[in-house]
Amino acid sequence: MQLNNAAPRRVKTVILAYNPRIAEALPLAEEIGAWIRARGRAAQLCPATELAPGLGIRESGLGVGGAGAELLITLGGDGSILRAARAVAPFGIPILGINLGRVGFLTESGPDAWQEVLERVLAGAFWIEERLMLRATARRRGKEPRCAEALNDVVVGRGARTKVVHLAVSVDGGCLATYVADGLVVATPTGSTAYALAAGGPILPPQLRNILLVPVAPHLSMAHSLVLAEGVRVCITITGGRPAVLTVDGEVQGRLGPGDEVIVEASPHCARFARVREGTYFYKTLLERLTPKQSG
Repeated sequence: MQLNNAAPRRVKTVILAYNPRIAEALPLAEEIGAWIRARGRAAQLCPATELAPGLGIRESGLGVGGAGAELLITLGGDGSILRAARAVAPFGIPILGINLGRVGFLTESGPDAWQEVLERVLAGAFWIEERLMLRATARRRGKEPRCAEALNDVVVGRGARTKVVHLAVSVDGGCLATYVADGLVVATPTGSTAYALAAGGPILPPQLRNILLVPVAPHLSMAHSLVLAEGVRVCITITGGRPAVLTVDGEVQGRLGPGDEVIVEASPHCARFARVREGTYFYKTLLERLTPKQSG
């Protein structure tokens, strides 16, 4: 996370991306859209499923990059934000999340407080938070390389198979280890509270710009997590004769065979978030989300 304290530009056009699988998302998006228009701003709605990674908004009539929008509001959970980040990061559009999901690490408001938050945003009383993203490039013999970007993580794993995968990993060309495991998570600080945490990795504050390696259920191989510098290049090669599956932010990208490689490095783009809370909000959110609720 980087705190960008430059004065935000005035928000004139807003995109409301709602999760169509959540019943209350569309009615709330329509309510917020009407509220924004009543204040002399433009607001357009689209399903979050129409956010195309790396291409902006593909079928909503808003055009690539959201046709000059200054803000994208998501109505859903962290999954909707992950999709939004991959779609609009190349265009520098900040995201504001309204949490209708279960966790909401990345969201800024609940469904009951959106009006107060948007009053401040439309008045320009917000700051921009920038978070590191990753770029994964899959190289398969005889095929063109394929790239994808992630806000949370890139995972090379066994998928639905019951057998472990063998992954030879190098960092900046130097051999690190061969993992015999269910998989390997390459995460950002944002992703350190997601799958990487479930696999036993550390929590990294989002202002850091590091890359985290976390093996998943390693067997007779290095079990420790590693925190790497932002500028490194991680190469994962499938070995051992068994296929693997590549996922990016939880979405399956395809199967990998022996000899295939996945290169993971920092993306040239960053995810930008519109924030109205104090800069230390992450620690409060962490306590709220990870502390078990007392019954009775």
